[in-house]
Amino acid sequence: MSERVISSGGLTSSERVTGTQSLEKAIDVLEFIAGAPRPGVTLADCTGVLGFSKATTQRMLLTLTRRNLLHFDEELGVYSLGMLTARLGSEYLGRIDYRRVALPALRAIVAETGETAHLGILSGADVVYIELVDSPQPVRFFSKVGDSIPAYATAIGKAILAHVPEDRLAEHLPAQLVARTVRTITDPGRLRQDLASVRERGYAIDDSENREGILGFAAPIFDHTGTACAALSVAGPTSRVSGEAGERFGGLVVDAAQGVSRALGAPEALLG
Repeated sequence: MSERVISSGGLTSSERVTGTQSLEKAIDVLEFIAGAPRPGVTLADCTGVLGFSKATTQRMLLTLTRRNLLHFDEELGVYSLGMLTARLGSEYLGRIDYRRVALPALRAIVAETGETAHLGILSGADVVYIELVDSPQPVRFFSKVGDSIPAYATAIGKAILAHVPEDRLAEHLPAQLVARTVRTITDPGRLRQDLASVRERGYAIDDSENREGILGFAAPIFDHTGTACAALSVAGPTSRVSGEAGERFGGLVVDAAQGVSRALGAPEALLG
């Protein structure tokens, strides 16, 4: 299991967790379990990550389990996320109006191209997919709502980052741009040049930078304040999406994103 390092905040295993520190640690363990591979994590895993005693960690896990934020599999002896996390996540996503507004555009893109369409938002240094419509093709780009991917390596991420003010761009980039494929842009200067091209062209390109053999195109969606609040994309295998098809896809996502932006009340000056 890949282990995420979480600071113990200076507490020893014998100290009792109280107040907001207890809440922060509970969130830490939820994030740790959410990022772990199936089927889940053991009490020992959580104890090691949090740096608390086994008894303290177990009390925290029992509380989270009672509130359905975690589920404990007695047969396997592992913890995984509980049903309440799904309900909270669903409620959050359901309140984002641009999911509802963008869904017809995503469906239209898939009908036109036969490839997978995504809607994503920027969350820290990552892009999170909040809606998608799958390709009907047997060989397609597999993803799911809730997937989180480094923004710098995706078309959706670059489409949004291109419109983030320069003085805030560092907030949405990791300290080091790690290569996800041989084509990932890992030089900050080159990335900024690419983002400038995105602004000029109107759409971003993921040229197998996140996944080998997958080509994607994305355009930003602007809200009523003129902020790039999301982006929509179309992506598929390079065996189908290349050359003239790729150029056509770029125009399609721009048109679709502009339609969604208008529905959200975006300033017309941003839409060209």
